[in-house]
Amino acid sequence: MTGAEVPLSQWGRRLSDTIRDKLAEGDTAAALRLIEYGDGQTKSLAKEYALMYRGLGFTVRVILDALRMDENDTSGAGAAELVHQFRGRFTEAMHQAWADAPPVPGPVGSPADEARECRDLLEWGERRFDREQRELAEQVSRSVHSGQLARARDLLDRKERGQFVPLHDRLVRMMAESFAFVFGEQGADGLLRFHTEVAHAQRAGFDRWEAMPTRDFAHAFTFLLKQHMGTVEVREEPDRFVLDQQLCGSGGRLIQDGAYTGPTPLPSVPGNRVLGAGRDVLPVYCSHCPAWNTHAPRQWYGHPHVRFADPARPDGSCTLHIMKRER
Repeated sequence: MTGAEVPLSQWGRRLSDTIRDKLAEGDTAAALRLIEYGDGQTKSLAKEYALMYRGLGFTVRVILDALRMDENDTSGAGAAELVHQFRGRFTEAMHQAWADAPPVPGPVGSPADEARECRDLLEWGERRFDREQRELAEQVSRSVHSGQLARARDLLDRKERGQFVPLHDRLVRMMAESFAFVFGEQGADGLLRFHTEVAHAQRAGFDRWEAMPTRDFAHAFTFLLKQHMGTVEVREEPDRFVLDQQLCGSGGRLIQDGAYTGPTPLPSVPGNRVLGAGRDVLPVYCSHCPAWNTHAPRQWYGHPHVRFADPARPDGSCTLHIMKRER
């Protein structure tokens, strides 16, 4: 369905939560329809998180290219160490989900080796994720058919909280750590150049958004936000859509989880007319959002896709505006 066809009140609702509601109501027929055919926003339970998982993997691949891991300079060695640490932690997260996950990597290899091994790991993980999510969805369906509703709910939790969320969070952390690395090496101006390059490599997706009517784009952007496992509510005003995240499931959860405190905190970047999104400082992960969704579209199309009203609040919440008159 398009944004015009889905009620605004449902935009921020994830399929798994709607299935849980139907199971709680005892409406097994509706739950089975949702599992098989989705809710008009997500195609099916089996595919609920496939787009987000693959999208994050694609972004990490783009980041690998943008890091330019040259074997002949110290920056390349530092990037190789960063990628190696990600591979180790991502593999550990995979082992929590799948007994047949690849072995934890040994010593740090060359930058080229680390980049290649990282791409191989992402590709393996995507195939395994698709298969496991499909199998778990089938198990949920069988459990509902047989009246084992408690087991169905447990399987939903395993599919979502036991598999998708830990892997999602590790991919998000890789992005954050890459941005922190670039900021440490090149400062705020270098980080903006890096963000712009990464956005350019993903421009096809932005072009598809640009071609949408505003309501459909607001719906698509809300879908992206909710798949990060936060909470998002949308309201329509005469000149805009307001997307209010009581918890941003990527950058906001990093804040909530203490990623910017402790002995090895992620940095915050000084605000400027792009990276700060109106703030004096912004958490380094969050800096990609104004760069990708405001700065880059303004360069390409002459207007931003998203404006930031009150981003990256200390509690992990964030408010965004999508203006009708700018499209």
